[in-house]
Amino acid sequence: MPHLAPQLQLALVPKPDHKDYFRITGTRGHILVAAATQPTLLYGVNWYLKYVAHLQISPNGSQLGSPGLILPAPDVPIEKPALYPWRYALNENVDGYSAPYWDQERWQHEIDILALSGTNAILIERGMDLVLYQTFRDSGYSDEAIRNWIVQPAHQNWQLMGNMCCFQGPISMELLEKRSHSAQQLIAALRSLGITPVLPGYYGIVPADFASLHPGAHVIRQGDWNGFTRPGWLDPRDPNFDKLATSFYRHQHALYGDSAIYDMEIFQEGGAAGDVPVPAAAKKVQQALMRDHPNALWMLLGWQQNPTQELLSAVDTSHVLIAEIEQGRIPRENRDREFRGASWLYGGLWEFGGRTTMGAPLYDYAVRLPKLAALPNSRIVGTAVFTEGMDTNPFAFDFYTEMAWHTDSVDLAEWTNAYATRRYGADDSHARRAWQILLQTAYGYRADGNTQHGERDASQDSVFNSQPSLTAARAATWSPDVLRYNPADFAPALTELLEVDPALRSTETYHYDLVDVARQAMANESRRLLPLIKQAYDSKDKTAFAKLTKEWLHDMELQDQLLQTSPFFLLGRWLSFVPPWASSPGELERLNYDARSILTTWGDRKASEYGLHEYGNRDWAGLTSDYYMVRWQMYFDSLSASLDTGEAPKPMDWYSFGDDWNHSRKTYDAEPHGDSYAAALAIARTLHLAPNQQSEAHQ
Repeated sequence: MPHLAPQLQLALVPKPDHKDYFRITGTRGHILVAAATQPTLLYGVNWYLKYVAHLQISPNGSQLGSPGLILPAPDVPIEKPALYPWRYALNENVDGYSAPYWDQERWQHEIDILALSGTNAILIERGMDLVLYQTFRDSGYSDEAIRNWIVQPAHQNWQLMGNMCCFQGPISMELLEKRSHSAQQLIAALRSLGITPVLPGYYGIVPADFASLHPGAHVIRQGDWNGFTRPGWLDPRDPNFDKLATSFYRHQHALYGDSAIYDMEIFQEGGAAGDVPVPAAAKKVQQALMRDHPNALWMLLGWQQNPTQELLSAVDTSHVLIAEIEQGRIPRENRDREFRGASWLYGGLWEFGGRTTMGAPLYDYAVRLPKLAALPNSRIVGTAVFTEGMDTNPFAFDFYTEMAWHTDSVDLAEWTNAYATRRYGADDSHARRAWQILLQTAYGYRADGNTQHGERDASQDSVFNSQPSLTAARAATWSPDVLRYNPADFAPALTELLEVDPALRSTETYHYDLVDVARQAMANESRRLLPLIKQAYDSKDKTAFAKLTKEWLHDMELQDQLLQTSPFFLLGRWLSFVPPWASSPGELERLNYDARSILTTWGDRKASEYGLHEYGNRDWAGLTSDYYMVRWQMYFDSLSASLDTGEAPKPMDWYSFGDDWNHSRKTYDAEPHGDSYAAALAIARTLHLAPNQQSEAHQ
């Protein structure tokens, strides 16, 4: 904010009672923000920008006024206490679905956004591969063996969680060192901002053949995770465990220093204790952590069946911090009791796999979070941004991070009107109406405990992105298979955005929202069209089938043209981060495959066909035109030939198609081109949603 920074004076001013807070005062053009800690100070700046200057810092574009803007003074001093000690960010999977190849500049941008959003603890997994490498070299593994065991960057966080190993190896020593150097810079940046870098801890992950090097070692086979063979788990009571843990923490300290929080999940999405008593194992894991980090917190996930009562019964819960991340799916009102007095974070998880769908259960953050936090002796000690990818749904991100500062429930309609004003820089009736429509549709669902229709804390993905089938209801195996709103109610939001005052259309925030809403309106159209295509095929109506499939492919083409106009929806941007990490042509091939496969097949044939394919699907230019659209064209051609010949459609090997694409070296534009407004208007006309267009949207 170079034109605003000289008008802002920041001061760290501790209070005598040592409580954290921020305070905003000042005169026109000279704003003073004071606070007790740096993260709170930075959020004080954000609060001022939002509620006094009506500006916006956002993951998806910012609206910071004109170059000559003089900042207005607050009418009265504004002071707010920090309600919680922790405002945490980052799901472990962000390191796979968003950040595996980010360079320092891109990572620093994310850190800046998180810092201005009040975050004071951020997970860093990058660089832990070198810690694992050094730990297992100490334990007798050869350089070649352990580099073949460690997976490449986009899949590596699942290895840290004990889900997989040995995929796309070997990782190069040069890459391990580059990633470690990068992690050191990231961690230094966090510490310079007063943000705690949260680091992975050691809980017993070992190569499956560990006992062959250490005869008698008690290694429990962990079975499969979604088609991948898990690493082994070393019984923490085994004498080798303390040696490995000591080595791990020693190398981690030497490379990155220490943390106040260590992230460990012993049985993440499965795994098995075998004949190892879980209470004794958990106690030993915590003892190893506390021996090297006496005041540390062990961060666990409140996810599926974890943490179990069996585990919690044996550990010192005063040194446990649980990130509860299912409140947007299942309303759990008794977590204080279920967590046996452990402190916990009320998580925000509204997106899986880095998918681009609009939606979030805002009610669960607006109403249920402050209600639970207000209960007598509540053990809620903070919030946790836990989306699996970053930089989608800026509306939800802004709202959720702000809820860390509200003691009472928030009126979502009023908040949304204020959001629309600061998002585009002025009050506009069309912008307000657009966002009220979005609030009532894409952002109108809430946790209901229904587990029969996929991961309903997130919204539905696009059927355009699904593995072609006439009965497809979702792209990713675990995505919701039904919409939580009527798409006809959502559609007018596009019309309203297109009618926003032309003077407000130049902001990057408007451009992002227009593309996002037009993209979502077209994605929703896929759910109307596919049943009609199926009906035409089943009734052998070749004319209708040809007309409808042509319409489907044309819609996908329009969507790709729209996505090309925004930097946030480009496959080329994702792939552009990869080459600088490679030290040889062979390594570039492996890393290119790594970055592509996480979006498509995800893993090898077994894992992909088990259900992981399309888990990381997203509406991106390039991915739409060269992957999803090509598949649908192939599929429709096979069905059309079947209608002509009367023979069964040609079977398709979708894994083979995806694997070939993953190995492709085709490059894509990393910079946007084209006119977002014109592209969105073309979609609106196709859907009969353009301003002044008399026809109704498709019935």
